[in-house]
Amino acid sequence: MAPQENKIETIKKHWSQVGNNGAKTKLIKAIATDLGKSPLSLKTHWFASFWRIPLEYQPRVLELIQHQIAMQNQAIPANTAE
Repeated sequence: MAPQENKIETIKKHWSQVGNNGAKTKLIKAIATDLGKSPLSLKTHWFASFWRIPLEYQPRVLELIQHQIAMQNQAIPANTAE
């Protein structure tokens, strides 16, 4: 597997951990704004079926997805036994 394919697989894995409660749409908009791209283009070509994230954007996309996951995890209260 080429390094670029490996990074895409990592992005896909993390993407699947982003909540389905509108968080993916918000994240696509945030990534688009951060990179100066169209949200519709990102949704269609980068995240829907093609997974054609240009190599130069992959590290930043992964960073933004990881940040979203961290924020989600902080928002979920810890399950404490009393």
